[in-house]
Amino acid sequence: MKLNNYKKVSFLISGSGSNLLEILKKNHKNKEFKIITIISNNKISTKIKSYIVKFYKDVLVREYQRTLQKKDFFKSDVIFSVGYMKVIEKSIIENFDVINLHPSILPIYKGLMTQKRMLINNEKYYGFTIHKVSPELDNGQVISNKTKKINTKKESVLLKKHKSLEHKFVYKQFVNYLLN
Repeated sequence: MKLNNYKKVSFLISGSGSNLLEILKKNHKNKEFKIITIISNNKISTKIKSYIVKFYKDVLVREYQRTLQKKDFFKSDVIFSVGYMKVIEKSIIENFDVINLHPSILPIYKGLMTQKRMLINNEKYYGFTIHKVSPELDNGQVISNKTKKINTKKESVLLKKHKSLEHKFVYKQFVNYLLN
């Protein structure tokens, strides 16, 4: 289903951006929303930059941005943090619709090293949560999540399976959020 009135979306990343790249590819094909800005507090991968240059020429890209400014998001309907590893400023949370992709099923395993902690605690399931960003870390209202049974004891294998799960389902769950 295509959006009649395209939502305008900005993205925040810190790492390699593999989830963002999957979102960019799927949105290029489906054209479900308009991308306004991509901001990273680190370097943005060459793969993402190349893809943007080829298919999203009008997207504003900012690397090494230490703080977020309200002016960066005035044209955005939604800000989606996909692997942004910094606390988002309260002024941004209070003035915009900000959501986050978290690599566990919240409210369990807030913070970092979620897969390692799941394995240590012999959890049965892994997954991800998309949630509203609140001033308290990983504590906002859950929008959606996806789980799958853990069938390994190796963290590297679980990390790979987890990333595959995100790549398969995050885009669809994000578009569902935009439709509601």
